Formats: sequence, C-alpha cells, structure tokens
Amino acid sequence: MFIEAQANLPGAVEDSLEKLVNDLKGEGINIIDYEISDEESEIIEGKEAYSSFVEMSVEMPLRDYIKLCMRVTPSSMEVLDVEKEMGANDMMYILGDVCNVVGRICQSSGVRIPIPDTQFGDEKQDGVGLDEDEFYELLDSGYIQFKFATQVAGDQEIITRDILRVLNVYGSYLNKIKLEPNGDQSKGFVGLAAIEALVPDLETLFELVLRFSPVALTIQHPETLRLSELEIQNLSINLSSLLTDITNYIILKKNRLLPKDR
Repeated sequence: MFIEAQANLPGAVEDSLEKLVNDLKGEGINIIDYEISDEESEIIEGKEAYSSFVEMSVEMPLRDYIKLCMRVTPSSMEVLDVEKEMGANDMMYILGDVCNVVGRICQSSGVRIPIPDTQFGDEKQDGVGLDEDEFYELLDSGYIQFKFATQVAGDQEIITRDILRVLNVYGSYLNKIKLEPNGDQSKGFVGLAAIEALVPDLETLFELVLRFSPVALTIQHPETLRLSELEIQNLSINLSSLLTDITNYIILKKNRLLPKDR
C-alpha cells in the first residue's frame, strides 16, 4: 500500500512517515518491508509544500487490514493474497467495524454520505418481493441474503420506492421491507426500515453498508463467503477513497473554503 503525506516544513513529512511505520510496528502490525520516497516540493497557493509517500508491504488478518485502511487511508494498494473463505459471522464483525468508524466520523462532523439519486426506470423489480423460484435461483447463482435496519423519515411509499430503486441500481433486489415507527410522527413517518435484500457480491455489500449506515445487520446466506484478491482490493480502495473525501470535506468546511451549495 502507498500512504501519502504533506507538510509545510522540509524534512517533516519524511519524519512523520517514519514515525507512522514505527508506531504500526510497535502495535504489532507485521510490516514485511517499506520504503519512504524522496521528499518533493511544489508551490501551492504561493507557499512551498513538501510531500512524500511510503510504500509498505504488510501481512495481517482481513479484519485488521480493513481497520488499517480506514485509519491510514492509502492512496493506492494491491492485495496479493487473501484467505479464500470467511464465515458470515466473521464478515459481519468487519461490516460492523466499518459502520462504527464511518458513522462516528460522519456524526461528529455533520457529514451525510449521499445515496445515489434515482428516477423512474431505475427499477429492475415491479415491486417489493421475489417469488420463490427467483429467490432461490439468485441464491444459487451466488447472491448474498442480507438483512439490515436503517433509520428513515418521510412518506412511507416514497421511502419504500427509493430503497427499492437504490438496491436495484446496485444490482441488488429488495425482497422484504417493514417500516417501524419510532418517536414523534406528527410531521411524517420517522423510524426504522427493516430490509431483506439479495446482493450480488461482497464489494456491493460494502457499498450498501456505507450508503445505508445500518444500525443492525446480518448475513443470512451463505454461511461461508468466498473471497478474491481483486474484490478485497476494490472494496478497500473504495473505503479509503470515501474516508479521504470525508476528511478533505471536513478540512474545507473548517476553513470555510466550501462552495455555498455544499
């Protein structure tokens, strides 16, 4: 993985990367090898800035690897080898970690991860639910049966319609949904949507977790998930990129550099 850093003083960026590597080693992370690039400088808004990156090879359990990606947000990475199978329960712990970290950052900074805009025609389904043959055909073809609950508000028909469309846009299917009211309903529905979806792959499952920010989740089927290097690489890149975008947004917001419509 490649981790970039920038500083305003010469030498500071290389020192910070060296400290990062030593801190990770001190925490027991197995760093096989690493190399810090020579420092480069450029003029940004009339000021000289210095940048460098560390190229680092690590070996660790998948859950620890995802935690590391969320912590150091690498600019790029390549997964060379990954365990080929993982129990659904173990994967739920990883998804829970992602929900907790991303949710905490979003809540503390007032950031809301947008759900893609949808429109009429995005639906692959005529309505909620799959018939029995469709349901088991999708499971047999490798779809993941995923149940989760997420906070929602608004008109109940529109909530259901939008959730169906978003799932369909991500190549997934909405099999069941139940809206449970919670709190004051005087200004419209507020509560939880309990959802059962069929999701095509692990990469999409992570995307849905990021978009819907579930307060509870479970993988019903299969009991064991098959993993590939490319799939883990893609989902970790997406996760790192999202957290980098959130961090940059927070910095711009703090320094009042955001456009007025953001």
